[in-house]
Amino acid sequence: MVSYDTWPKIDPRILLYLMMVVLFLDHIWEIILAKRQQLTCLNAIMVPDPLRDIIPPEIFHRARVYELHKMELFIWKNIIDLIVSLLELYFGFYPFVWGLAASTLAPLTGRELWISLIFVFYLTIYISLRCLPVLIYDKCILELRYGTQRRFPCYMYLLIGVVCIILAQIILAPLTLLIVFSVQIMGFFFFLYFWLMWAGFTLFLVFFLPYLCVPCIGVQRRLPPGSPLYADVQVVCDQTGFPMNRVFIIRTKSMQYSNAYFYGSCCLKRIVIFDTLLLNKGQPVTQLQPYEIGRGLTNPQVVAVVAHELGHWKSGHFYKATFIMKLHFLLTMVLFGLFFHCPYLYEAVGFAPGVWPIIVGFLIVLRFALTPYLTLANFLMLWNLRRFEYAADRFAHRLGYSLLLRSALMKIYADHMSFPVYDTCYARWHHTHPTILQRLAYQQKLDEEAYFRA
Repeated sequence: MVSYDTWPKIDPRILLYLMMVVLFLDHIWEIILAKRQQLTCLNAIMVPDPLRDIIPPEIFHRARVYELHKMELFIWKNIIDLIVSLLELYFGFYPFVWGLAASTLAPLTGRELWISLIFVFYLTIYISLRCLPVLIYDKCILELRYGTQRRFPCYMYLLIGVVCIILAQIILAPLTLLIVFSVQIMGFFFFLYFWLMWAGFTLFLVFFLPYLCVPCIGVQRRLPPGSPLYADVQVVCDQTGFPMNRVFIIRTKSMQYSNAYFYGSCCLKRIVIFDTLLLNKGQPVTQLQPYEIGRGLTNPQVVAVVAHELGHWKSGHFYKATFIMKLHFLLTMVLFGLFFHCPYLYEAVGFAPGVWPIIVGFLIVLRFALTPYLTLANFLMLWNLRRFEYAADRFAHRLGYSLLLRSALMKIYADHMSFPVYDTCYARWHHTHPTILQRLAYQQKLDEEAYFRA
């Protein structure tokens, strides 16, 4: 592998300490966020007022217990990961595993391609063992504390771990060979080729994703003309100029989540409504399972959700999100290439000068060197996605669907009950959508603004 000749001299020891500091700050921040959410959960004893009519207290209590369990496990997992990761960096874990893989294949070959394969195999086994403290803490302490029930006997977890290792090799082995071989063939600017291939692949998905992925979910058909829902949806589509022949419905196979989404561009744009969003899936009660009866929205509420999706279309969110993702991945690849070709980064984690394994470079750059950028980029992209959701809600409000959208959001939430109370800071760093309480409050704010303007 070729390194940059123009890299200034950097003391590998200083680089090591810098990576350890970044790792420490990143994990401590995640622990602080999780602790804030845990405290918020502890203080949320009563059902919030906007949801009091749709959440039974016992369901709220059960969701609260699950959220407390999840946050405490998340904190413990981050503490363990921080300690182990710092030890890995300081004591040269990656050179050790690489040397072990090289010695394993020494009688057969010294080619980096095959050593990388054994390196990933050993790493997979190690990662499985590394998960044991978290698993033990969850099963032996948290389940007793929060009263959750054990789903499997102990030997089943061992069996699942072995199966996961085997399945991981089926995926990781060819991927490892592809990465190492591609870098060796493409040379110094491989990261730009990766970006071009990814950009082409995502454009391919824009055109063919509905035809490749939707059959795995169910059968997609155009919304049938003449139905009551068609007539209701046509009203809002005519208001906005969206063609009715681009509104589809999916008859799902096993999905239970209620959803609708806007996707695509130009002649390929479409609004897709899952049948789980319809009241009783739009079918006679006799054809439903007992737990499916009463779930879903009335036709006016479905129209309000469609109005929200039309807001995404009118605001060009698909184009904007696509451009932002392409730009983010380009910046990621440029920074990745910059650090990947830094020889001192490999020396910092314990490799001898001149030893720069490709697959190890991928791991240490993505896991350690790019952490500050990826953390900031993730925060900004989540903020932008939530901004898109608010903009779509605002569009539905301008069309006159505020009350119906609020009732639709509450009904969807009631059908898929989860804990509704989140710490604001935690939600900003982890959620792609505003919480149910934030969206209801935003609609209320829009109503008040419209009232005072009138």
